[in-house]
Amino acid sequence: MSESFELQTDEQGRLVLKRPDKDDVADVRVRRAFPWSQPNQFVSIRDAEGKELLLIEDLNEVPAAQREAIQDWLGSTSFIPRITQVEKIDLRFGYQQWKVTTDRGAAEFRVQEREDIRFLPDGRFRVKDADGNVYEMLPLNQLDEHSRRAAEVLL
Repeated sequence: MSESFELQTDEQGRLVLKRPDKDDVADVRVRRAFPWSQPNQFVSIRDAEGKELLLIEDLNEVPAAQREAIQDWLGSTSFIPRITQVEKIDLRFGYQQWKVTTDRGAAEFRVQEREDIRFLPDGRFRVKDADGNVYEMLPLNQLDEHSRRAAEVLL
C-alpha cells in the first residue's frame, strides 16, 4: 500500500478515515469493487456522498489489525446470506420457490428467472430472489447430498 491511513469508529458509531497531513473524514463507507470474484482486492473507502477517497488494491497488504477491522466492518454492513443447505426447490408456474438454510438462519424465497442464478468462477453460485435480495450458495461439492440433488435440477 502506498498511502498510510487508519480507520476508527467515532463516539456516534461512524467510521472515520484518518490520513497523515489530511483532514479526517467522518462517516466514510467501505465497499468492495468485486465482492464475488475478488473480495480482498480493490476495496474502496468513500465519503458519505460516494466520492472515492482511497482505494486499497490488495487488502492482504494492509496490517493485520487494520485488515480485520475492515473485514469486520464489511461483514456488518454487507448482507449476503450464504446458503449452506437446500431443503427444497419447488418449481411452480414459471418460478422457483426455494426453502434453504443459510449462515444467518432459515429462509424461503422465490426466484423468478433461471438467469437469476449465476455460476461464479470458483464454483459458488449467486442467487437473486424476486425481491432483489442476493444469496451466495456454496459450490455443489461442498453441499450435503440432499442439497446437491435438490439444486442440481436447476443447474
